[in-house]
Amino acid sequence: MRKSITVFSVLLIIILFSSCKKTDLTASYIYIDASSFSIDMTGFNDEFSTGYDQGELECIASQNFPDAWVMVNGKDLGTWELPCKIPVLAKENATVQIFPGVKLNGVSTSRPRYPFTDANKQTINLKPSEITKISSIPVKYYSTTAFKVVENFERDYNGYFAAEDSNGVNFEHIYDMDNPTNRIGMISLEDSVMDFNVLTSALRFNSDVQYVFLEMDYRCDVENAQIYAGVLITKPTTVVATDEPLVVVNASPKWKKIYINLTQAVLRNHISEAVSYRVYLSGGRSDSTPIHYYFDNIKVVYR
Repeated sequence: MRKSITVFSVLLIIILFSSCKKTDLTASYIYIDASSFSIDMTGFNDEFSTGYDQGELECIASQNFPDAWVMVNGKDLGTWELPCKIPVLAKENATVQIFPGVKLNGVSTSRPRYPFTDANKQTINLKPSEITKISSIPVKYYSTTAFKVVENFERDYNGYFAAEDSNGVNFEHIYDMDNPTNRIGMISLEDSVMDFNVLTSALRFNSDVQYVFLEMDYRCDVENAQIYAGVLITKPTTVVATDEPLVVVNASPKWKKIYINLTQAVLRNHISEAVSYRVYLSGGRSDSTPIHYYFDNIKVVYR
């Protein structure tokens, strides 16, 4: 009887000791630079059966992804603004998936995943208490992604945009003073010209389209000059196109990139049998001070 009690006591101590043993919760860390993302354009023309030149490919690859959506070993770790240091409980060879995120319509509170590129997937060796830096995150466009507008202003004429006002103001193609090898589009409001309104040619989308974005780089030599972006929708039942204003952005002397969501405007009007869409950009000035608006890498992308 005494022996049985002794054995039982030993077993109880072992069980209690095992149950009190703490799990190692020492975190590893992943650090992602603000400039880590890139769009991999390797073999793009062959894969997408397109014939874009080098300048157009660079325009398509233009991006400014401020966020990373991160998964490690299949576990969602959330969205992180770049640069960031992410604590991870995984060790050794971990599978990391990273999707780019954007500020939609320039709004800092609306930050979805970018819907046109797949995740970057890589295996990294994580060590507790140590920081592993990820300095390169190339992502590729989904095979169903396509472009209606790819304007980099390298040509001597306006291939996509036309003036839509009495002044006839359209893009002038000039060399960027900050990057003399790059051509950009300029809208000049001088003398008696007080505003501008330019539109794309008519764009058509299939009924099964899921996402449509207008993307562009922009700046102005006057602080807080406003740029309006929207869509004119042509329908078989109306003579005058329907105007759907989308966003108003404040430009500054510093280049910015914006991702404008056209999706709902397109899907909503598909229901009413829209024939075509024309994306417009407009702006103006309130006094005699000359204003110059600058644009580059304008894209309408969809899938």
